[in-house]
Amino acid sequence: MNQDQRKFLIEKVNITFREQRDELSKNSPIEPSLNNYLIAAFLDNTIQFKDINILKNKMRDTVLKYGISDRLIEKDSDIYSSRRNRSKEDNFVRVIAEDLFVIPEAYIKAMDEYTKEKQKLDDKIKELESNKETIIMKIQIGSSPVLDKLITQVDNMADLSIMNSQFLLTDSRDSKQIQ
Repeated sequence: MNQDQRKFLIEKVNITFREQRDELSKNSPIEPSLNNYLIAAFLDNTIQFKDINILKNKMRDTVLKYGISDRLIEKDSDIYSSRRNRSKEDNFVRVIAEDLFVIPEAYIKAMDEYTKEKQKLDDKIKELESNKETIIMKIQIGSSPVLDKLITQVDNMADLSIMNSQFLLTDSRDSKQIQ
């Protein structure tokens, strides 16, 4: 098998990998929004605030660590904002949501579910990438007879795991014939 045929096979593997990865990514779970869950808690009167003394102590510790150019109260013009809002300068303080609010249980459950689904997807993509790398390595170091058989079938292979299995079958048949 010549180098151009190996390049063709590798490119076919890369295309198949991208297509399968993109197909998996279409089913990617949507990360829940803490903002939305807090607004929902406000609307259904289940919002809970953390102890204000804990927040005061954290803010005190934070401002004592500030340098000369840091400040607790910022003006809207100090950060990026839309031009239409720049006519009035609003003062604001940034507070971490988890320091001010008790995080709603529904958000915690939704985030746990999201994390599990995201991990499953990431694992599938890693397995797919592993198959791709294995196949590319086999193409690069594979014997010409094995690769010649595979190249005649490569257009019908749209799945890297099937392609990897085909390599194993072809490789084992050829090694039996050599013995």
